Amino acid sequence: MYPLVQIKNLYKLLLIIFVIFLGCNKEDDLISKPGTLPPLNLLYKEAFKKYQTGEWTNSIELFQKVESRYSYSEWAPKATLMIMYIYYEAGQGYRAVEYANKYKKLYPFGKSMDYVDFIIGLSFYEKIETVARDQSNSKFAKKKFKEIIKKYPDTIYAEEAKYKIDLIDEQLAGKEMYIARYYMKKSKWIPAIKRLNIIMNDYGQTIYVTEALHRLVEIYYSLGNINAAKKYAAILGYNFNDSDWYKKSYKIVGDKDYNIKKVKSKRKLKDRIIQMFKFSK
Repeated sequence: MYPLVQIKNLYKLLLIIFVIFLGCNKEDDLISKPGTLPPLNLLYKEAFKKYQTGEWTNSIELFQKVESRYSYSEWAPKATLMIMYIYYEAGQGYRAVEYANKYKKLYPFGKSMDYVDFIIGLSFYEKIETVARDQSNSKFAKKKFKEIIKKYPDTIYAEEAKYKIDLIDEQLAGKEMYIARYYMKKSKWIPAIKRLNIIMNDYGQTIYVTEALHRLVEIYYSLGNINAAKKYAAILGYNFNDSDWYKKSYKIVGDKDYNIKKVKSKRKLKDRIIQMFKFSK
């Protein structure tokens, strides 16, 4: 896995690869007279220079001129990519996505499609809200990153997408736990159990699985279903016996060695839970 600092530098390196300068004879700044069209090489070079010096608004305006006035040149799609990236770097994800989609529409066979899809995913990823708020951005970012892994499996973008999905799953599991706790406070046990089971089945490799097991112990004990409470406490103890959540569950059921072999013989949970718990029939 690549450190985040290296990944950030990699983004910039890849950007530079996309926007290699056109060769030109002059190093002077662009001097544009009203009503005249500057040469493409000077226009593009000045736009890139404005980006480097942090004059991003001016840079975008010049790249837009490259797009419109030299739309049939090989540098028009590069200008679109530059505008997309500048908006992304400026934290204006919605505009970055706008230009990413523009690139995909105008250049459906473009060589930079993996890069464009990755910027779309990152733009939504960086707009993820806290667990108390709507998680639409989380879900869309995860969907986009999964597409990247499938479409571009051997790229650096796929590697980073896998890492981002793990972080998103933590976020989505946190959202389910947030809702489950709310229902528990209201003594609405059935919807709380439903949310906790989502964590168990869909986010079994997140940090929330231990708390989910403990909450199930609490709920079933409150409902008077002592056997179910002990079953979940046993699962928690078998897999996470050093966790604070198991200690809390043990205080509730008070039977540390409750029929672990019987619990192990139960039907397996979904694949992610199986891998973590290492159950066998």
